[in-house]
Amino acid sequence: MARRPFLKLRRLIEDEGYDLKDVYEMTGITRSTMYNRIGAPETDASWCWSEIVLICKVLNIPQEKIGEYFFPSVEKGDKSA
Repeated sequence: MARRPFLKLRRLIEDEGYDLKDVYEMTGITRSTMYNRIGAPETDASWCWSEIVLICKVLNIPQEKIGEYFFPSVEKGDKSA
């Protein structure tokens, strides 16, 4: 079974009572961009920092948790990434 990319981010969106449409409307990120980013394999998704900042503001993601939601495949403390 294929792993769903950005599952933790998807769950947070749901936990906050939103869906992807709410998030892209509140952030101004286009629908196609949001679906391309969140639906892409983790290694190929290329989030822009401006998108990350907007989503973090909407979902109240603290700076120290950004990696957990947007770069989950990078091991904590991995200096090669």
